[in-house]
Amino acid sequence: MLLIRDITWSDYQAVGELLDSNGLGIGGSYSPEGLHVIVAELHESVIAAAEFQLDCDFGRGEGRPDHPGEQAWILAMAVADTHRRHGVGRTLITEIARRAQQAGRTFLALAPQDGDDTAGRGTFFRACGLAPIEPGASGAAWGCPVRQILAAGG
Repeated sequence: MLLIRDITWSDYQAVGELLDSNGLGIGGSYSPEGLHVIVAELHESVIAAAEFQLDCDFGRGEGRPDHPGEQAWILAMAVADTHRRHGVGRTLITEIARRAQQAGRTFLALAPQDGDDTAGRGTFFRACGLAPIEPGASGAAWGCPVRQILAAGG
């Protein structure tokens, strides 16, 4: 059974390797200082992880009016190749939305990474209820109301 939980120190190496294998790591030792991190565990192995902040105000400070203030922000999310397309990513996003709601946030956002599977990521984000905040803008963030993600995630 899939377990979503907060990261522990013993997960650092596995999460670092997972992020590195998805082109999201920094190489070297993993340290999530200052971030919220959850992991998905299956059969006592970490198969996915997500880094996020619950108190982000991205965009409005740069004069981008389409960015609602004080949103929760997903910084990185990685799922092991062998466990993609099984609902693990959606489960992580739903858990982050639940925590965002508990923290009084009403909007969840992220900025997709560039790379080989940009179209696939867009399809995944849309399936989770996210949409581009500023369509057509370079490096456009995606997001949606937290309640929309929670309604779709069950």
